[in-house]
Amino acid sequence: MMTAKQLPLALSLPAAETFATWVSGQNAEALSMLRDSAHSLVYLWGPAGVGKSHLLHALCADYQSLVYLPLTELVGVVDAQCLRGLESYQWVCLDDLDAALHEPSWCLELFSLYNRIDDLAVGKLVVTAQQSPSQLQVQLADLKSRLQWGLTLQLQSLDDSQKVQAIQLRAKAMGLHLSTDTAQFMVQRLPREMNHLVKALQQLDQASIAAKRPLTIPFVKAVLGL
Repeated sequence: MMTAKQLPLALSLPAAETFATWVSGQNAEALSMLRDSAHSLVYLWGPAGVGKSHLLHALCADYQSLVYLPLTELVGVVDAQCLRGLESYQWVCLDDLDAALHEPSWCLELFSLYNRIDDLAVGKLVVTAQQSPSQLQVQLADLKSRLQWGLTLQLQSLDDSQKVQAIQLRAKAMGLHLSTDTAQFMVQRLPREMNHLVKALQQLDQASIAAKRPLTIPFVKAVLGL
């Protein structure tokens, strides 16, 4: 049985994804409702890059009685029975729920896990997906209905100025100085999805260390081929 924050398969969490690096934008109310909701289930949804995983990673950094499972990396690798016993945690965070919904065994275990958490009424199940509960294709109809019973929160994308702030905060957490002008240049010239911007920042981090160069616009241009 996994202990709090322990991950299977030697998985690790991004150290920079905490509430300190979270820029809420239009999602401030969603964050407040996530923390304060009395619902047994909180369902976070939205396209890739809106910060669903970031929120779960931030919860991991804040709470002791928590287990986090990235289902994209687990389905097809470990048995669905790994969900048994998780109801003892205060927070059960399941990232990328979509990855498990085509597998009957996972659907059955997810359905049972929800029921156990709901019956105990002491913990909270938080799941993420790219679609709303009503849009999901689920192998088990009872599970789909349960997913529609909880608190559903749609996360919205950040605007460009908020993305500038977000990558500056991420850079600071990584020990880098990213000026506003350089951050604005990155947002304007790179794909605007946050996951692309973060990957670019990680690439720049490695290049900056190797070259012993600050993150100036000319350096960013040279490293990223812009």
